[in-house]
Amino acid sequence: MSDTAFQQFVKNLTDIYEHIYDLVYLRSHPFMKFLSIPNQAADQTPSKERVWQLHHTLLNALQELDPGPQAPTFSREWRRHRLLVLRYVDGLTPQAVADQLAISRRHFYREHEGAIEALAEILWQRYAENIESLPANRATNVIVDSVTNEPATVIDRMQLMRLEAAQLVQIERRTSLADVLNGVLALLSDKIAARHLTIDNTITDATPYVGGDSRLVRQLLLGVIGHLIAVLEAGELHIEAALTADTLALTLYGMSRPDTAFVASMPADSNNSHTPQNPLTFLHELALLSAVTLTPLTTGSDLSGFSLTMALYTEQRSVLIVDDNEDTLELFQRYLKPLNYEVLISRTSAQLLEAAKRVRPSVIILDLMIPGQDGWDLLQILQHQPETQSIPIIICSVLHQEELALSLGAIAFLEKPVVEEELASILTLLMGTVRNQALPTKSMGKS
Repeated sequence: MSDTAFQQFVKNLTDIYEHIYDLVYLRSHPFMKFLSIPNQAADQTPSKERVWQLHHTLLNALQELDPGPQAPTFSREWRRHRLLVLRYVDGLTPQAVADQLAISRRHFYREHEGAIEALAEILWQRYAENIESLPANRATNVIVDSVTNEPATVIDRMQLMRLEAAQLVQIERRTSLADVLNGVLALLSDKIAARHLTIDNTITDATPYVGGDSRLVRQLLLGVIGHLIAVLEAGELHIEAALTADTLALTLYGMSRPDTAFVASMPADSNNSHTPQNPLTFLHELALLSAVTLTPLTTGSDLSGFSLTMALYTEQRSVLIVDDNEDTLELFQRYLKPLNYEVLISRTSAQLLEAAKRVRPSVIILDLMIPGQDGWDLLQILQHQPETQSIPIIICSVLHQEELALSLGAIAFLEKPVVEEELASILTLLMGTVRNQALPTKSMGKS
C-alpha cells in the first residue's frame, strides 16, 4: 500500500473517531463510502441506518485491539486499547485519559498515535477492496474534502492543516440533540434494561440544533440520564423538549409504575470532607462548562428529573474584512455577496478590535498594513484575547509572508490581488456550504 495513502487514512480515521457520536457529521463523512457492512448494498440502505452501521463498526474495531485478560496490566497492548476506549467510548479529554493511565500528556499522544495506526492497519486490510475501488484522488485525499467531497487545488498543505483545525471549531459550535441522545441511550442500554425501564423519547431529527460542543453535551446527558437510571426502577423515563425563540428546554423525568417507587432521594450537600461529594455537584459543573442551565426537578424531597435549558444554534456566516483600501473592500464585497456571506468592514485597528469582540465574526480577513497597529501585532492580540481567540484569521497582504503568517497562527494566507477562486475555496473548506439567502453589507463605523 502507498505510504501517503495510508497516512491520509490514519489522519481521517482520527478525525472520524473524534466525531464518533456526532451522527450528523458521520453522515457526510467520506468513510461512509467504504467502511460499510460486507455484502450490504449501500445505495439500498437508509442514510440513518448506514450511519449507525458505521458507528458500530468503529466501536467494534476498538475491541480488536483488546489483548484480553491474560495481558499484563499497563502493558503496551493493554494501555493502547484502554487509551482509545477512554478517549472515544467514554469521551474523556486527553488530559483525563493521561491521568487515568498515570502517564504524561506527551506520552498520551505517543501512545495515541501508535494505537490509531494499529487500528488503521486492521481496518485498511479489512476494507482494502473498498478502498482500492475508490478513484485514486479520493482514496489518498479523503482528509481534504470532508465538507465539500471535492479535492482542494488552490491551497497548500500547511494552509489545509490550519483550515481543518479551524473547521472543527466551527462544527463543534453546534449539537444535534437527537443524535447525541441516541448515542447516549445506546451506551446506557444495558443499564436501562437491567432496571426494567421504558424510554419515552420525543426528540427527533427535526429538533433544532443547540449551540455548544457536542462532546460536552454528551457527557452531561450521560451523567443526567445515568443518575436518573440509578434512582428509578421499573418505571418510565420521559425525554421532552420545549422551544422558545432562542432556547430549547430539555426535560428528563421519571415516572414510577404504581407498584414501584424511586429508590433514592436527592442527596444533601455536605461540608464534611469525609462525605462523598454530592453527585449533582459534578453535573452542575459540567452544565456550566457546556453553557447549559441545569435545574433538578423534585417531588417533595425526591429527585424526579432535570430540566436543561440551552441556547439554540444560530448559524453565523459573517466575514470581517480589515483593510483601509476602498478598492480592496469593494472587491471583497463583489466576491462574497454571491456566496451569501455577511460582509463586515473595519478600516482601522481600533475598529477591528471593537468589532471582533462585539460581533464575533465567523472569520477575519486581516491586511497587514492598516492605520493604527501593525497587522502582526493585531494577529497576536486577537489570538490571546478570550473573546476573540477562537475566531479564524486569514492574512491578506501584498507582502510575501505566507510562512510567517501561518507560523504565527493564521489559518490561511491570501496574496493581493486576491483571486476569487482561492478566496472561495478557503471559505468553503472553513465554513462548508452556504445559505441561500443573501445578507447585507455592514460597516463598523468610524473610530
